[in-house]
Amino acid sequence: MVAPPVSQRPSVTPSQPPRQSLLPPTPVDADASALKTIATLHSEEVTRARVFFRVIVTIALLVALFTPFLPGPLWLRIASAALLTGVAVLGTSLLFVLRREERYTSALATSVGVTCATAGVGVIYYIGPFSAGAMVLTLGIYFFGLSQSAGAARSTYGVVAVLYFVASACVAAHVLPDLSLFPIAGVAPRALWFQVVMSQVMFGTTFYLARSSRRAADRAIEQARRVSVEIGQRDALLAEARVELDRALRPGEGRWSGQVVGAYRLGEILGRGGMGEVYRGEHAHTNQPVAVKLLHPNLVENVEHVRRFMREAQAVAAVQSRHVPQVYEVGSTQGGAPFMAMELLEGHDLGWHLRKAERLDVVAVVELCEQVARALAVVRDAGVVHRDLKPGNLFLTDSIPRTWKVLDFGLSKILWSGSSLTQDQAVGTPSYMAPEQIKGKNVDHLADLYALAAIAYRALTGRPPFYGEKIAQILFDVLYAQPPHPAQLVKLPVDMELVLAIGMAKRPADRFASAEEFAHSMRLAARGELDDDARAHGWSLLRSFPWGTSRKAKPAAG
Repeated sequence: MVAPPVSQRPSVTPSQPPRQSLLPPTPVDADASALKTIATLHSEEVTRARVFFRVIVTIALLVALFTPFLPGPLWLRIASAALLTGVAVLGTSLLFVLRREERYTSALATSVGVTCATAGVGVIYYIGPFSAGAMVLTLGIYFFGLSQSAGAARSTYGVVAVLYFVASACVAAHVLPDLSLFPIAGVAPRALWFQVVMSQVMFGTTFYLARSSRRAADRAIEQARRVSVEIGQRDALLAEARVELDRALRPGEGRWSGQVVGAYRLGEILGRGGMGEVYRGEHAHTNQPVAVKLLHPNLVENVEHVRRFMREAQAVAAVQSRHVPQVYEVGSTQGGAPFMAMELLEGHDLGWHLRKAERLDVVAVVELCEQVARALAVVRDAGVVHRDLKPGNLFLTDSIPRTWKVLDFGLSKILWSGSSLTQDQAVGTPSYMAPEQIKGKNVDHLADLYALAAIAYRALTGRPPFYGEKIAQILFDVLYAQPPHPAQLVKLPVDMELVLAIGMAKRPADRFASAEEFAHSMRLAARGELDDDARAHGWSLLRSFPWGTSRKAKPAAG
């Protein structure tokens, strides 16, 4: 059984590129850590390719130089020398291309693999299909078999296997003449066919080993990445828990326990904060249970804190909704400390639920968004901006039906009050503050919408959109970075990811028009029925600013 917390100070389908790179075409489908891993793998493959083609160019040039002095038909030696020279030129050109890693694309790897395989089998026909030289082809199969491009791996292996089988089988069957440097004259036919079959076994085994090594490396890297993500999530939860620990409710005796404040007799203390305390109380005559919130006596002399406390009472009293605690009385003690008596709630806040379960299912989050959106609609119509929505300020009652309530209006902005208190200042909880709130200007109901979307992200993925030990870093990320891609943390409908992207858009103008529209879109997204306009808008935002990326330049002001 707890009471409202005490106010505290802030503790589309993406368009494809014109050519298919070995890197993903768009970072929408991966977070920053995944992209960094993929980029590292690509860089490693390019480095491997540089070494491989240096070796190939060297071998091709050496053999080409010796070819004029070797025996055999002149036309065959000329053809072999031409093929080897072509491979050397191709390899040298590729080394020039690979000076820029992004040029090594899947299409390029495939075409180079097929070309080298074809030329290699042609040269091996001259050297000898049944000689040890044929095993050089396994080097190419293994190199391309390790490629990130499965197409390049399969194409290279397929060309080598088919062309070599045709050449060796035709020579073994005497369909083609044996004009090689190492002829098979006098070799038993069964031995030749044994070599034909075993060569295919060796090629197949080499391809299998290479692809198995590639898959094993990919699995190991993916597992390491997942471990990294899980560690990041735990770090995020720990950071969030440390922040929430400052406002943990601690039952016990307080300085006002046993005293009468207004018409209420106070009992145990339910919560303490930087500005005041919350007590369980009851009406002296009707015994109606209440929660009584009092400003700390040592803050009574501070006019700003008194005004802030009274503004919270004013804001809550102005909102008439079952999703906001009801205020019964506002007054002052004999010592001048202001107090507020309000509805006593039984249940726990969202932060408590997330610490127990880490995340909520989609249905529960949609229900939360819909109920909180109703509260924010009434708050907006009353001319109030909450400005401090966070898991600790959303409370789920144990009463039937269970109801989400919005708490703690201590940082609210009353648009009709004319007060300048905390207006045009960066106030709120960093992880859930809207970018314009950090800048301290143009703060309206769209800032509350952003916070609700950030809370939904936290409840669905198991981690806040932004977290860290230093508040400055969190604020910087809110302004210039996108949260990690939800798909890297939990499986969600793509439509729901798009709704979150719109709700947490950096510019207020890019968000939904209201919290109700956001909640309705969450409901549609959960069913896979998001309207086409919202889908297109979500994809447009993610194409321009993908999940898990950062911008050095400041985003445009909303």
